[in-house]
Amino acid sequence: MPREILLIDDDENELEIFCDALHVIDKTITCTQTKNLTEAMEYLQHNSPGYIFIDFDMPTGSGVEYLSELKKLTKLDKSKFILYSNHIDADISQRAIDLGAYRCIKKPSMIDLLARRLKEVLETDHNF
Repeated sequence: MPREILLIDDDENELEIFCDALHVIDKTITCTQTKNLTEAMEYLQHNSPGYIFIDFDMPTGSGVEYLSELKKLTKLDKSKFILYSNHIDADISQRAIDLGAYRCIKKPSMIDLLARRLKEVLETDHNF
């Protein structure tokens, strides 16, 4: 599995923050952003990232809806899906886990906190 992460988030600034935090951990991991499900599906035709982070609050649908659609792609059987948002509560988290999300992470306000959360996720995966 490639050391690659896909971030599905309509906020362009989020990619910079996310990649900065990720590169604190490991500069060799590739991070790509798509802004909606259509862009994600196009990207995933040719790529199978190890992790797919999905924002919950998207203008064209919820992260749970995106997760449901992406889980249908058998080529992503080894990918881990993480719902990643400011607006995660217990109900949303449970729905995402029921649909096959690996984890749910609330977006922290500071890069160092995000780096710690990303490190926790990636350190548990010895195959990544």
